[in-house]
Amino acid sequence: MRRNLDRDLNSIRREFPILSRCVYLISNSLGAVPRKALEGLKKYYELWAEEGVAAWAKEWWQLGQRVGDEIASSIGAGKDQVTMMTNVTLCHWVVLSTKFLSGQRQRNTILLTDHDFPSVIYAVSKISEFMGWKVKMIPSYGKPGIDVENILKHINEKTLFVATSHVYFKSAYIQDIPAIADKARRLGALTLIDGYHGPGVIPVNVKKLDADFYTGGCLKWLCGGPGNAFLYIKPELAAKITPQLTGWFAHKAPFLFSPRMDYVQNPYKFHSGTPSIANLYTALAGLKIIKEVGISQIRKKSLRQTRLIIDKAKERGFKLNTPEDNHTRGGSVAVNLPHAFQVKQALEKRNIKIDFRKGNVLERDCIRIGPHFYNRDEEIEKLFRAIDNILTSGEYKKFPSKLKLIT
Repeated sequence: MRRNLDRDLNSIRREFPILSRCVYLISNSLGAVPRKALEGLKKYYELWAEEGVAAWAKEWWQLGQRVGDEIASSIGAGKDQVTMMTNVTLCHWVVLSTKFLSGQRQRNTILLTDHDFPSVIYAVSKISEFMGWKVKMIPSYGKPGIDVENILKHINEKTLFVATSHVYFKSAYIQDIPAIADKARRLGALTLIDGYHGPGVIPVNVKKLDADFYTGGCLKWLCGGPGNAFLYIKPELAAKITPQLTGWFAHKAPFLFSPRMDYVQNPYKFHSGTPSIANLYTALAGLKIIKEVGISQIRKKSLRQTRLIIDKAKERGFKLNTPEDNHTRGGSVAVNLPHAFQVKQALEKRNIKIDFRKGNVLERDCIRIGPHFYNRDEEIEKLFRAIDNILTSGEYKKFPSKLKLIT
């Protein structure tokens, strides 16, 4: 049954326990956990406790496919077209190490942008070193997004892959993936799109995007927790490529324990070893609520609340690192404000949760604010009143000014 955000907001909020204890405006980093995720974890425990190893046959073996199909329905993919994995980095390793690519000789360049998530950049760069490919990094010059024309002009007969983001993680800029996919296809290149910041907050249809590979996860806007990444591959492409990074879950008859790999022809073909079953259970509750509310309602509210954040920031003279245009703005807003890291810590003390991102040479430190369908407008008002007070009172000075590095 479709749930109305205006009418049912109070009941929807009750399904997310953390909302009663704090102002939670950080779903761009980690979505709030649904109360019913605990039921999933209890089911996982009870099956293990009551059935032991028989839990595999009863439910666990097919659980990844079940979750994958739920995600498929939310991104315009078909049944048995989404493979569950533990993280997007692994998705990239699986794709870029396929036997299909190792035979490529003329094409030896992978395109990235400096707005892509570092873990993806690390993975692509290391695979490229091993495979003897070149990496071309397209710069943003400190802007929230990269003009798609600047990407298109780099795609040529030497391009093997364009590996970039659907929505850039720092700025929430929505990239023009159909234009990139079209140019890549016409010149014989492939597209590997990191969609982590898209599904759950903006409409996504992988068939309309026309990307060859699309990855994402349930950690953020899908409210499914960590360990639930996914990989979609165009069916016609999936049928003819062979993953090199593989394991027993990808075997046609895994319990024969054959020393020779014989791939199954379903999403499990791209699996490696035993999946994290507990994580798969946590994904289902969030996916169910997102489906009930509907992405059109979520997107409409997201645009309104991110616009409210933009207006509040501009009233105070804060600069933005997020597009104001609705068509190119995802679900969060990056605000450059004075003493951003110290302000973030002061907000945490007030039980207001937002995000901080360190700037680089071309951009300032910023806070990221990520409202979701369960947030109220008053929480955004409360956030900015708190920022005003922290800055004018000098409260921010009580907190460290530098981010501690983990060594």
